[in-house]
Amino acid sequence: MEMNLMGESLKYYISVFCIFLLSIPLSAQNFERIDSIQTQIRQIDFNDTSRIDLYNQLGWEYRKSHPDSTILYAERAIALVKRYNLTSGTAQSFNYIGIGYHYKGNNLKSFEYYNLALEEAEIHNDSSQYAHALNSLGRLYLNQGDFIKSYDTYFKALEIFRNIGDTEGIGYCYKSLAELYQTQKNYDKALEMSKQALAIREKSNNVRGQISALVEIAGVYEKMENFEKAFDHYLQAKVKAESINDKVSISSIDLGISQLYYSESKYDEALIFGLKADRVARSTSNLDLISQIELQLGKVFFEQRVYDKSRAYLKKVIKNTEVSKDLALERDAYYYLSEISAQLNEVAESYNYFLKYTELNHALDNAEVARTIERLEARFEIEKKNQENEILTAQQARDEAIIARQQTQNIALTVVVLVVTSLMVTLYIMSRKRRADNMKLKEKNEEIAAQREEISRQNVHINSQNEKLQKRNDDLAQLNQEKDILMNIVAHDLKSPFNRIRGISELLKLSGLNEEQSNYNNLLQEISVSGINLIRDLLDVNSFEDDSRKKDNTKVDACDLILEKAKYFYADAKSKNIEIVTEISDAHAYLFTDQVYLSRILDNLVSNAIKFSNRDSKVVLGAVKSDGKIQIYIEDSGPGFRDEDKKNLYKKFTKLSAQPTAGESSNGLGLAIVKTLVDRLGGEILLESEARKGSKFTLYFPIGSEVGRAEDVTA
Repeated sequence: MEMNLMGESLKYYISVFCIFLLSIPLSAQNFERIDSIQTQIRQIDFNDTSRIDLYNQLGWEYRKSHPDSTILYAERAIALVKRYNLTSGTAQSFNYIGIGYHYKGNNLKSFEYYNLALEEAEIHNDSSQYAHALNSLGRLYLNQGDFIKSYDTYFKALEIFRNIGDTEGIGYCYKSLAELYQTQKNYDKALEMSKQALAIREKSNNVRGQISALVEIAGVYEKMENFEKAFDHYLQAKVKAESINDKVSISSIDLGISQLYYSESKYDEALIFGLKADRVARSTSNLDLISQIELQLGKVFFEQRVYDKSRAYLKKVIKNTEVSKDLALERDAYYYLSEISAQLNEVAESYNYFLKYTELNHALDNAEVARTIERLEARFEIEKKNQENEILTAQQARDEAIIARQQTQNIALTVVVLVVTSLMVTLYIMSRKRRADNMKLKEKNEEIAAQREEISRQNVHINSQNEKLQKRNDDLAQLNQEKDILMNIVAHDLKSPFNRIRGISELLKLSGLNEEQSNYNNLLQEISVSGINLIRDLLDVNSFEDDSRKKDNTKVDACDLILEKAKYFYADAKSKNIEIVTEISDAHAYLFTDQVYLSRILDNLVSNAIKFSNRDSKVVLGAVKSDGKIQIYIEDSGPGFRDEDKKNLYKKFTKLSAQPTAGESSNGLGLAIVKTLVDRLGGEILLESEARKGSKFTLYFPIGSEVGRAEDVTA
C-alpha cells in the first residue's frame, strides 16, 4: 500500500517536472496569469479537487505556443477526476486536449477528443462544454471542406450559447461563422459576424479575443481587395498583441501583413514580415501556424526567383503535413515545387510534383463523397445497434410483464375477497341512505315547483319592462336624428353670416383703417374664422359619426403629405416664430388609405401643435416605415398633458388644462375628430407626453391591414 502511494507520488512529481520543462520557453502566454495559477497549485493540498480546474486553466493558457503542455495538463485533470471518483468534470479537459492536438496539426486526434467531450457533456448535461465541442468540430469540418455540416454545427452551438446566455461562447461562434462565410466568398456576412464577435469581446475586455477578431476582419478586407482597411486592422491587432506580449498572435499578424503585401506584389515587404513571423513561430510548437508561414515564405521566394530557399521551405511544409494531414497546404506546396522545377528545366521532377498536386487536388474534390460514405456507414451501425437495443428491451419487457401478471393475480384474489365483504356492507348502508335521500328529494321537488311559479311571474314582468325600454330607445333614436337635422340646419344657417363677416372684414382692410380700427377689424376677422372652424368641426363630427360616407382608398405617399402640411402651416407657425422641422428617413412611404381623412387628421394635429406651442420653439413632423407599418408623428414643445387630461383626451367638447399660447380659440373637438378618423382608417394613435415637457402624437398604419393593403408598398 505504502509502495503504491510512493509510486503514484513519484509519477506525479516527474510529470510536474516535465511540464515545467515544457513551459520554460514561454512566448505567447499570459505570464501573470500562468504564474498566478501555478502559485495557487503550489499552495493547495495535493488531494484538493480544485486542482482539476487549475490544471484545465493552465492547459488553456498554453494552447497556442505549447499545445503539448495543454494536452499534458488536461490529461492530469482527467487523471485527478478518476482518482477522486468524480461523476463529471472531464468534458472541458477533453475539449482542451482536442484543441491541443488541433494546434499540433493532428486533426484526427483532435476530432476524436472533441467527440469524447460531446459524449461526456451530454451525459452530465454540461451545455456549455457541449456547445464548445460543437464549435470546435465545426472548425474541423470547415478545414476538411464539409461546409454544410460545418454551418449546421456552428448554428447548433450558437443556439445553445444563446439559451444559456454565454456571451463569450456566442463570440466564438460568430468568429467561426465569419471564417465559414469567407470560404463561400460572402464577405459582407463574414464582416458582420467578425464585427459582432469584436463587439462582444470589447464589452468583456477580452484582449486576446479582440486580437483574433481584428485579424479576422483584416483577412476579410484583404479578400475584398480593400488593402487599406486590411492593413489598418492588422495594425490595431498588432498594437493589442504587443501590449500583452502575445507573440503567437504577433506572428500570425506578421503572417497576415506578409500575405497582404504578397497580394499587392510587394515581395520585398512580404519577405520582411514573413521572416519576422517565422522567427517568432519557431519558439512555439504551433505546427499549423509554422506550416502556413513556411508556405508563405516559399511563395515569396518563388516570386523573387530564389528557388533554392523557396524549395527548402516548401519541403518543410510537406513534412509538416505528414502529421497535420492538411491536404490543402500539401497541395499548394507541391504546386509551387512543380513550378520551381519547371523554371529550372527539371522536367521529370516537375512532372512528378505536378502529379502529386493533381492527386491531392482530386482528393480534396472527392473528400465530400468519402465523408458522405462514412456518414452512411456510421448511420447503418447506429441503426443496427438501436435495433439490437430494441430487441433486448422488448425481451426485458416481456419478462417483466409475466412477473407483473403473476403478482397481479395474487393481488386480485385478495382484492376480490375484500370487495365482496365491502359490497355487502355498502349495500346495507346505501339502502338506509336511499330512504333518507328520497325524503329530501320530495321536499326539493316541492321547493322547485314554487320557484318555477315565481320565475314565471318574473318573466312576465321582465317582458313588460323590455317593451317599455324598446319604446324609449326608439324615442331616443328619433330625438337624436332630429338633433342632427337641427344642428346641420343651424350650422349651415350660421356659416353664411360668418363668411359674410369675414368678407367684409377683408374689404375693410383695403379701406385705409387707422391702428385702432385695424385692431378691431382683426379681432372681428379672428372671431369669424373661429366661428367658421367651430361650425366645420360640428358638421364634421356629425358626418364622421354617421359613417355614411364610404372611404375612398387611394395610394398616398406619407412623406409627400408631411412636406405638404409643413408648407401649408408655414405662415401660421411663422406668426409665432415657430420652426417646422420635417424628419423623413425614406424617400417614399406609401400606403393605401383615404387621403381626405388622413389629411384632416394631420391638419388637426399640426394645427394643435402650433396653437399650443410657445413662441420661438419648434414643431417636428415625421414619417417612417418600421416593422411593416407606416409611422407618422407630430411633436411639439407645448405644455403637454397631465394624467387627468389623458383620461378625457378624445372626448367631445372637453377643455383640457393646457391653453393656446397666443389666445387662439379651442372648441374641444379637434382630437375627438382625429380619434374618430384614425379608428375609421383602422389605425392606431399613441400619445407620449408629460406636463410642461411637450407632446408627441404617433399614428400607426399597418401595411397589411385595410389601411395598408397595397399592391406595391415599396414602389
